[in-house]
Amino acid sequence: MGATEIVEKIKEEAVSEEQRIISEAKEKAKLKLEEAKAQIEVQKRKFIDAEERKGVEERERMVRAARLNARKLKWQSEEGLIAKVLEESMKQIAEVKKEGFKGNSYSNILTGLIKDAAMSIIAGSGGTNISISRDSELNVILSDEDADASFVTPDMLNKIADEIRAGAWGVDVRLSLSSDRIRSAGGVIVRGKDEKIEVNNTFEQRMARFSTSLREEIVKNMLDRR
Repeated sequence: MGATEIVEKIKEEAVSEEQRIISEAKEKAKLKLEEAKAQIEVQKRKFIDAEERKGVEERERMVRAARLNARKLKWQSEEGLIAKVLEESMKQIAEVKKEGFKGNSYSNILTGLIKDAAMSIIAGSGGTNISISRDSELNVILSDEDADASFVTPDMLNKIADEIRAGAWGVDVRLSLSSDRIRSAGGVIVRGKDEKIEVNNTFEQRMARFSTSLREEIVKNMLDRR
């Protein structure tokens, strides 16, 4: 093989190697491009998923907020109705003191409240675990207005005590008017002489106790209307 042939052969091999290198470079570039595209798709999918999660979370947050606001509005509506009913009821007290209620004078109403409170104390249901003795003295506390109007008299208290003694309790109870006064629209507080036990039968306190059942009735009526 002459020198010319050797040179031509070297050129051919160089061209072939160049083509091989270029072909491999193109193939690698193609693979890199496909990998880059795949990574871009992954990142895009992650971004979309993240945005979708944000959207779902935002919708859930809005639903929770709406439900909370609805419960708040419902509670405010119930409380408003209860307050209105109680307010209107309290406005009727002045009229009850003048005209009575369902045929009962205000003095008779106070008689029932005093007897109820006294018997609750005797029965041990006056809000404590303290037992009343068999020979007990209870004080009846009125508001300034009711005391000045003499809605409750010593004779009335003696009659109530006689009715309690005649019952099955076997307690020699004595009731007397206290010089203490309460701030109340009406009703009474009956308290043991040692002041360790009492029953609050003021209209305000009875209304507060009544508000629980009133709330249940309002809620029931609201549900029935749906």
